Amino acid sequence: MLRTMAWIMLIAITVGVEHNVYTHWAQIRVITRVIKRKVVPCTAPITYSIGSIDPRFGISINTLAGDLRKAEAIWEEPSGKNFFKYTPNGGDVTVNLVYDNRQAAVDTLKAAGIRTDRSRASYDALKERYNALSVRVDSKQSRYNNQAAVYKLNENAYNAKVKYWNKKTFAPAAERKRLQAEKAARAREFAALKSFEKTLNADIGTLNALATTLNQLIVQLHLNVKQYNRTGASLGQFEQGLYRISWGIQTIDIYEYSERMRLVRVLAHEMGHALGLEHISNPEAVMYMINQGENLKATGTDISELNKVCAAGIRSISNPGQ
Repeated sequence: MLRTMAWIMLIAITVGVEHNVYTHWAQIRVITRVIKRKVVPCTAPITYSIGSIDPRFGISINTLAGDLRKAEAIWEEPSGKNFFKYTPNGGDVTVNLVYDNRQAAVDTLKAAGIRTDRSRASYDALKERYNALSVRVDSKQSRYNNQAAVYKLNENAYNAKVKYWNKKTFAPAAERKRLQAEKAARAREFAALKSFEKTLNADIGTLNALATTLNQLIVQLHLNVKQYNRTGASLGQFEQGLYRISWGIQTIDIYEYSERMRLVRVLAHEMGHALGLEHISNPEAVMYMINQGENLKATGTDISELNKVCAAGIRSISNPGQ
């Protein structure tokens, strides 16, 4: 009996293992490739595919694919090695453009003609704009509240008159004329109030975008100042992009960029993480923690770190300029 039970248990375990291998084969295959890259890095290209692109970014799959090729080149041109390979589906890494408060803030400031970068000077300039606009918004909000209160009183008075004469069987012509004039006045008053509300909301939107951007700079620049806690402004979020790996599933999510050059740099930065690179201290480097450089080439420090990562798998890459 015991021998029979043992055989039954063995068969059940075998079937269970085979089922898990079958149902999770794709994941197991990816995990195997990840482990292989850890053991012999840089010996085979990392494949990547484009996943979801939020339409609010206004960028097509073909355009993003072109930017990804430019990001690849930042690592591949100095070495002549093929570190990455694009595939339409099923790549090791999936690249997504995720729209949230960070990109919304960039788009709002861009529409207002406000350009930002990742520097203390930019923080100081934005803070000055924020303080001036905050005073203006508070003043406009107070004026709007007063005008809205006056409109409500006038509207209630007009509605009371209309209700009174509706109960009567007949209203004199002069009274009907006065009511028509009041109705037209209320319509003009309402239109003016809505127009004022639109400009106020636009200023509030810009103010919240400034607060969100300032909060990101506070975290990125390690400033010892309090974050801005306005409604609509996000706190403590600062990553422009994020490379993640969980159970063999690798993703690169891009959250924010101000211009195409910045997008290529942040893509190259996250692709560097996919290669196994960590952050480095050179502010001009692609792998610096803040995307503040102006060039689309890997620095000597970047290449030195890539050499260390790839040393077990390929011949060392020469530093450019040496």
